[in-house]
Amino acid sequence: MYNHAHMPYPPLSLDSGSVFKSGLVGVVAIFGLSWMMNSFFAAWSDLYNSAYRDFQNPLLFGLLVFILSAVIYSPAATAVALFPAGVMMGYPAATLIALLPLTCGSFIIPGGAQIGCVAFDRTGTTKIGKYVVNHSYMLPGLVTTLSSSVFCFLLAGILL
Repeated sequence: MYNHAHMPYPPLSLDSGSVFKSGLVGVVAIFGLSWMMNSFFAAWSDLYNSAYRDFQNPLLFGLLVFILSAVIYSPAATAVALFPAGVMMGYPAATLIALLPLTCGSFIIPGGAQIGCVAFDRTGTTKIGKYVVNHSYMLPGLVTTLSSSVFCFLLAGILL
């Protein structure tokens, strides 16, 4: 039998720590939102695939991919939802590959990852502002995502 009298401090349980609580909030936020949006787009995929069949503007399609990624909160679910429509629209493989970094727009709307990082930050330098899209991850995320897509377009132009 376990005797608490010989312990200098009471034993800690896993679920009472701030790290566990912050991590659990992040996991629920990420998986819940991704599951919900993936279910929505799976139900309506025939409609939007047929609606965009003759759409031929890769920059606007890239913007659509980026916005959907911010809403779905999952790069993989965004690619599964929109890239078949891109193939049906007749975009070349190089264009679709160059647009692939735009599926990483999940940093736009603060969710599990950002909330978890703000909760872990003890210095107070990582913040989420009072507006929806003014947080510490906005500028680095935009620069990385857009420069990656531009680099992929340039690389596709050189290799193909």
